[in-house]
This record gives sequence, C-alpha cells and structure tokens, in this order.
Amino acid sequence: MTKLNALCLIQARTESKRLPSKALLKLGEYPILEWVIRRVQSSKKLSQVVLATTTRPADDALYELAISLGIEVFRGDENDVLARFTGATELFPADVVVRVCADNPFVSGHEIDVLISDFEANPVDYHFNHRPDSRCDYPDGAGAELFTLEVLRKLNLSVTDNSMREHLTLALSTLGEHRIRAVEARSSVAYPYLKFDLDVKTDYETLTQLVETANLNFESTIEEIVRAKIALEVQHKLELLFGLNRSLAGQDNRETLNGLKDIVDLEIFEVPSGTKVFDWVIPQEWKISQGFIEDANNNRIVDIQTSPLHVASYSQPCDLKSSFEEVSSHIHTHEVLDRAIPYRTLYYKSDWAFCVNKQQLKQLKSAEQPLHLVIDSEFTKGSMSYGEKVLVGKSNREVLISAYICHPAMANDSLSGVLLTAMLARHINSNRNRKWTYRIVFVPETIGAIAYLKINEEKMKMIDFGLQVTTVGGPGSYQVKESFNPGHFLNSILRGVLDRNQKDYEIKEFDIHGSDERQYSSPGFRINMTTLAKDIYYTYPQYHSSLDNLEFVNGEQIAETFDLYVQVIDEIEKLRIYERIDPHGEPMLSQHGLYEIFGGSLLPNLKISHLDLVLSVLFLSDGLMPTSEIAARLKVELKSIEKICLLLVSKNMLREI
Repeated sequence: MTKLNALCLIQARTESKRLPSKALLKLGEYPILEWVIRRVQSSKKLSQVVLATTTRPADDALYELAISLGIEVFRGDENDVLARFTGATELFPADVVVRVCADNPFVSGHEIDVLISDFEANPVDYHFNHRPDSRCDYPDGAGAELFTLEVLRKLNLSVTDNSMREHLTLALSTLGEHRIRAVEARSSVAYPYLKFDLDVKTDYETLTQLVETANLNFESTIEEIVRAKIALEVQHKLELLFGLNRSLAGQDNRETLNGLKDIVDLEIFEVPSGTKVFDWVIPQEWKISQGFIEDANNNRIVDIQTSPLHVASYSQPCDLKSSFEEVSSHIHTHEVLDRAIPYRTLYYKSDWAFCVNKQQLKQLKSAEQPLHLVIDSEFTKGSMSYGEKVLVGKSNREVLISAYICHPAMANDSLSGVLLTAMLARHINSNRNRKWTYRIVFVPETIGAIAYLKINEEKMKMIDFGLQVTTVGGPGSYQVKESFNPGHFLNSILRGVLDRNQKDYEIKEFDIHGSDERQYSSPGFRINMTTLAKDIYYTYPQYHSSLDNLEFVNGEQIAETFDLYVQVIDEIEKLRIYERIDPHGEPMLSQHGLYEIFGGSLLPNLKISHLDLVLSVLFLSDGLMPTSEIAARLKVELKSIEKICLLLVSKNMLREI
C-alpha cells in the first residue's frame, strides 16, 4: 500500500487584535511557534511540515524561526487563508493537508497520527480532532484538521465569502454532514471542557502557569497535559475555599457551594432550621465574627483569624476574664501532634471551647493572668444549605455521588472530596451519550445526608449503588472502603481500576464509623456506597487537625485520584444490566421457541448446556446484577452471557435498564 502523502501546514501570523504576536510569546523558555513546530514534528505519519505565513514584513520573524528549526515556509495573502493554503500545496504537493494553528502550543503529534489513521480507515473530505463539538470530545487545541487536496482546491474556486476564505474551518463546515467526520476521543483524552488554545492574555497566563508548575515540555502527552490542567484548577480552588469556616449551617457553606458553580452548575437548596428529618432536627445557623484569647497585657495568643479551628464549631458566645486553671477544661490540644490545632465540634451541646497547639498551651499557662477569652458567635433561625446536580442519562436508573461540605480549614477531610466531586460532575456532564443518570449531592455530614434522604425519600429508595467521595488528596496510598454488601460489583470495579493502574491499596471493610455511607446504606435505603480514598479518614496523623492543610494536600494529588474516579465512571458506563419483563417464576421456554434453538447442546469446552445458561440468565437478571457479574458467577465468557441476553431481549423476556 502506497504511503499517504500528508502535508502539515502550520497557519501563523503576528497580526492578532486580541493578542498581537502571540506566536512569538515565550511559553517557558521557547516561543509558542517553536512549541507547535516541535510537537508537530513528533508525528510519525506526516510527510512534511511547512509554515504557512503571510508576506507582511511583520511576519519575517516567524519565517526566520521556522527556517532555524529546519522547516520550509510558504508566504501568501494575509487574510485569504484559503488561497495561501492552496498556493502552498502547489509548491509542496500532497494527498491530504493537515492544518494546525500556531496558537495551539499543546498540539500533539500523536493525535495528528490518530487523525490521519482515522482518515485512512474512514476516508471522507474533512476530519477533525482539534476542537470539541457535538461529535468530538477532544480538548480545544489538542489535535488538528485534515482535508483532501481535492476539497481544498474546490473550495478555493467556489468560496467567495471573505470571512470563510480567512477562517478555513467555516468554509470546511459547509461540506455536507456525510463528508465531515469528527474523530472519537478515547476516554483518557475525552475532556471537551478543557481549553489549550491561545486567544487572549488570560489564556497565555494560564498556559504559562501550567508549563511552569507541571514542567511540561515538547514530549508531554495530552494525557499528562490534561492531568496538569486538572491539578492546576483544583489547586486554585483549594486555595480559594480552604480557609472558610464551614459547619452544619451558615454562610460559609453557601460560599463553598457558590464557589463550585463555575465548575458545575449546582442547584442550591435550603432546609429551614427546626425542620424535622426522621429522628433529627435541622439546627440553627452558626456565625462567629471573633474568637481570641489574650493575656492581661492584651497580647493575643490565640485568634481565629489565624485558623478557624481555634474555636470549636457551634461554640456558644463567651466574654470572660479568668485564670488558666479556671478555664482549662474548655481548652483542647491534639493528643499526639505538638504543632497541630485539633478540630472539635459542639454541634449538639450547649458549650464553648478553644483549640490550641502545644506551644500555645504553654504560653497560656505562663501568660500574665487573667486571660481574656472572647467568642463572639450567634445562632439564628435560618436554614441548612445543600447542593445538587442531577445529570440525566438514557436510563432513569440512578447512581448516587455524595460529598460532605461541613469541615472548616482542612484540605483532605473534606475539601478534597468536595472539589473532586465537582470536577467529576463536570466530567460526567461532558459525556452526552451517558447511559446512567447521576444524582450528585453536596451536604453537611450526617444531618445533611439524613435531610436529603428524607426530602428525596422515594427517589433514594430506587438507587442501588453510589460513591461516597472523601479524603482523596493525601500524599500516601489508596484505600477502598467497601459497601455494606462486600460482594457488590461496585467494589470489584474500584479494585479493578486500582489494579489496572498498578496502585498499592488497602481494603477497608464497611463499618458504622465512616462517613455518610452509613446513612445511605441504612435499612430503609440500603444503597451500596463505596469510597476510593487517598489517605482515608482516621489513618493519617494530621486527620482532624490544622496540619491537614495545603502542605499536606495539593491539586496534583487530588488530580491523580480524580483520574481514577473518571475510570470508575467509565466502567460504570460500560455496565450492561438486564431485568426480567415478567419476573414471576420460571418461564416456559418451549413457548418462546428456546428449546428448538438450543436443544440439549453444551457450550463449547464447558459442561453447562445452552438451556441451563438461558435459565441461569433469566434467574439472575434482576435489574441489579450486571452481565459481567453473571458471567463471573457462571464461570463463562462475558460474550456468551451477552449473546443470551440479546436473544432474550428479542423474545421480549428481558429488557436492558
């Protein structure tokens, strides 16, 4: 087979109204155009790379840079890109043209090869993987466009609109739908909400920060660049939301939920204080404006302006002068860590307390007495806030994903889980062909989950499984906390993802001392909730202290766990689950013509007959067990089970949920 002659034309000019000379701006140590050229040159399928620029003297610098990097240059009309490209092909003949814009510094040679391979397998006039649209899930700026030489020349002769001649994609989009093909992104690069092209100054600042923080280079893969981008976004949100004094109910919870809205468009609900939810009552809102301890000379030793953890959540107000001995029972330190301020709550107790590290405790003991202790807090009959996003899929069956929002100034527990869940919601929402419906909630721990269950009682009783997302950002190893039914397939999915990625992890059995899985899994609901954690609660020394901070947790660590959760969702989307249309007893197989199809024949290399397999599939297809689990139980290949399921669907005996 003759090798395809694929010419890459890099379109560039210095004139840009929004960001002049952007192709010559430096990204790290190198100009943007050099990034583009070097990364394009890594393609194994391109025959030649040529810079297509203008004849303007201002673009001489682009010409000189390209020549210095060893590639040819074609110079043509500034605004008539269609004529410029056609002219280039007359000088550099080709079968197909791959178009790359010089404002895409992370264009990938590998993704160009994917594009060319897609054309070779499915030849139509125009292929693309450089931008997201309804048919393409690639990030903006990762790939390229490909069109045949014949199409280019026809467009050059037929297109008269100046805008279309300048903006080649507009001209190509006039081709019929059957002549255009969007390349399907593999799951590891299907992030259509990420943007890597360079339009305005803020794009340049973001890309510069991305290169510097992640040490990106010409060889970085799109997967690595995506991970770096997610990490940078998470880091920004960590720093923005970390210091808020979240509790059960109050303004800082609302600020946290509102702070997620640029990631996922949450709907925020309010449950009035005093509302009865099962055996509980929604508490009042708590607000604290001051909290400090001073010595007799007004030297401030402890202050919530340094850390919200210095005052136990839901502390009653106080203003008193007293000796250390008289108030020592209200002052708490960490049992083990000298530098840590412990996290304490007084949610359902009318009291007050300060939390200090060991050094501050010594200062308080030796300070000039009396100490002045002030907690300026108030309780108001307001409401408890929670956030929700329901992402509707093809099936009305739902997957629950939950994170809790009530912990102040601690990064792993629970802000890491909140941010990962928001990012995961955005990612799921970008999958326009999702099978499952996802119910994603952000609630205060315990009381929030209980309230959500009460408010959505009937809907929640229909959910079989879900993910409790918490403590996902530590520097250590992974843990899987299994659902209350350890045999549930969701536990296997999490273990499988970790095994495939060669991650060390520990299995934690379900117990009642965890997070909100104990609410969702309670007897009235029995939702199997599984957690994939990175330094799960209780297991790391900094847990529930001020040392669970931004030195312990960072965006890169959360992004690593996020990638695993994305793979978990991919596996959930692959599940095929069937249910009996008439689930009452064993069906009369001869009435459905099944004896005539199979008789008593055995499956190849197995001792189970086809008829027994049919009966087993009918027995196990309860709307809860996926075909993969049925295959594992029966010790047969998955394709055998799926073949039987499709047959039973055709007989109107099964339906896929």
